[in-house]
Amino acid sequence: MVLHLNGAFLRRLAAVALASVLALTGSPGRAQQAVTPTPSAGSLRAAIERGLAAAPYGFDVLQSPAQAGVRVQDVLVEVIDSDATRITIDLSQKTLTYDPSGDVDALIEAIIASTVPQTAGSGDVEYRFLVDGVPLHEFLPRAAAAPARGRAEGGPHRVVVSAGHGVYWNEGFGDWRLQRPRLWGIVEDLVNWDIAHYLAAQLAGSAFQPVLVRQPVQDDRPGESGRPPWQEASLYYMKAIGTPPAVWNIGIDDYSRDINTRPLYANWVDAAAVISIHNNGGEGTGTETWFDATNGHEAASQHLAEVINRAVVAAIRREYNPNWPDRGLRSCNGCKGENRLASRPAIIVEIAFMDTRSPDNEALQDERFKQIVARALRDALFEWSGIPAPAVIQTH
Repeated sequence: MVLHLNGAFLRRLAAVALASVLALTGSPGRAQQAVTPTPSAGSLRAAIERGLAAAPYGFDVLQSPAQAGVRVQDVLVEVIDSDATRITIDLSQKTLTYDPSGDVDALIEAIIASTVPQTAGSGDVEYRFLVDGVPLHEFLPRAAAAPARGRAEGGPHRVVVSAGHGVYWNEGFGDWRLQRPRLWGIVEDLVNWDIAHYLAAQLAGSAFQPVLVRQPVQDDRPGESGRPPWQEASLYYMKAIGTPPAVWNIGIDDYSRDINTRPLYANWVDAAAVISIHNNGGEGTGTETWFDATNGHEAASQHLAEVINRAVVAAIRREYNPNWPDRGLRSCNGCKGENRLASRPAIIVEIAFMDTRSPDNEALQDERFKQIVARALRDALFEWSGIPAPAVIQTH
């Protein structure tokens, strides 16, 4: 798909792409963090195998991955430089069919979560997944080309703001449920919506038009699930506003359709970038930001991830918690559909850990913290694009 952006904007994006290449040798502006010893391949393998002993959240009706035959073939750890590590994880063929839908996101996410404690001080981490020695991304679908939607010359550039998760129909249990557990009174599905709502307010009327993938209006009328539509996953909102089935009906069940809907909608509206807002699991602490190393927009995505991670950590340290941990960048070869299927720059920012009570979960219960993060995301987007940022909008 071709982005219909004006010449000046394209020149700015070219400049930031060059900056991201230069950043491979180090990022002097990044917030400093304590460095712990590089995890060993043996400790990582043991942690992954422990994680495979339990089914991913929401997939409890299935056997555990270990019971189903998912095996760790090998783990390799390479130190790229003083602040970057590559972890190669070779898995058995059953990885591709553990989820009957053929989706690998939930399984790979659980594997990554099992490595969280070992990678706390590893700086930037590149995950490279193999299946019987073959790179994972070679088995996975890519976004198909679609008609360019464009924008009016001189108008705002669309940016998709994707609040992760939401209520969905779980075929295994035969009911409607949130995608993530409630922890200390809050649930990630709704926290993500709050932050996306604040970010959209910050971008309103600016050079960027926020395009939300979940219902933007918070009211109590029942949606398809019987719950308020703003709590529902993206695919139900896409159906409601009349997008074509090629956007919201790709996948064998609603869990996989929801993951796919988000980047496919970004492609359909020809967004300049995709900002996916999530919060983490794995009992770690701090902020990390993901990009895909194989979606065709690696350089611009990496630079967007760098700018966003730096801005969010800096804002939290400056305005909320001076000791907030910076977990750095995370990348992989197709392991996260939200990034892989976006045929444009795309990142996932994992703001804090839902399953760590203090300081992370406590911060996510604070509206001021969410607003600080939203302003930081806004400023980072403008920095990435090279467009001067307007004044901050006060949100409540």
